[in-house]
Amino acid sequence: MSKYKKDILEYLMMHKDDYISGQKLAEQFNVSRTAIWKAIEVLKTQGYSVESIKNKGYRITSVPDHWDRDLLSYLLTDSIFQKQFVYEEVTSTQTVAHELLMEHDEPLLILSEIQTVGRGRFKRPWASKRDTGLWMSLVLHPNISYQQIATFNLFISIAIAEAIKNVTQLEPKIKWPNDVYINDKKVCGFLTEINGDSDGVHTIICGIGININHTIEDFDESIRDTATSFKLESKKETDRYIFIKALIDSIEHYYEAFLSQPFKELKEIYKGYSMIWDRTLRYTEGNKQIYGKAVDLKDDGVLVVLDDTGERHHFISADIEV
Repeated sequence: MSKYKKDILEYLMMHKDDYISGQKLAEQFNVSRTAIWKAIEVLKTQGYSVESIKNKGYRITSVPDHWDRDLLSYLLTDSIFQKQFVYEEVTSTQTVAHELLMEHDEPLLILSEIQTVGRGRFKRPWASKRDTGLWMSLVLHPNISYQQIATFNLFISIAIAEAIKNVTQLEPKIKWPNDVYINDKKVCGFLTEINGDSDGVHTIICGIGININHTIEDFDESIRDTATSFKLESKKETDRYIFIKALIDSIEHYYEAFLSQPFKELKEIYKGYSMIWDRTLRYTEGNKQIYGKAVDLKDDGVLVVLDDTGERHHFISADIEV
């Protein structure tokens, strides 16, 4: 593999509307034209389409379908997630994240094409097909109270829904506290785990799974009536690189909001994305199960549900059946 591939990729991406001559690239990086040619060939073997025109130069016309760490690094140059780990296959990005945080104290991004044992809330399995979705874990170090962490999922739900809406023009809805649906079918779920001590929460490990370019055949028959993807809803493919850039930008924005302001400041935004109002749904929390309608969302993220007898129930984190 050419050791200049990353630098040349970044330079061509920065000037993606222009042709850059081999001579200019050679001068830019103080290498031979042969070294430039070898780097371009490496890009091609990794799935990049590179147009080459005599007397004009090189231009990247498309990027690969699979995740490439060098391209991801370029897209996230200004991100807080400067430590990025990209894998072809893992058991679970959450498992890898827990292992890596023992060695790193900065924000981490873990991304994989395939998860063999992907999981969501309540340890439910999550199907993670190659080249179709986004299977990712983020590690953050907030140093906050246990009381404050209660609203983290609500902020991140808004971030995900907003990124989906901005990139796809679809209308995502949040199923409290942290699933995202489109047209009453699940498109995204995420799992938040924490590490802390008597002083508070020091680490958040947030695993996110999003169905992007799945066809109906990509889903197991058991979930075809309840799961969806951007492609199924929009009838077109979404560029995963464009989406992950928008998603990370959105998450960073709302993470900063989470650290700096109370949830009540964004509560109306969250409620605007919510899909549970004015619907009789089943709510399960531990051994408690009721049917009722959500009537209020408290400033601390607690959901208030009214059952058919008029009794109000308060839920911190319930499983809701749509």
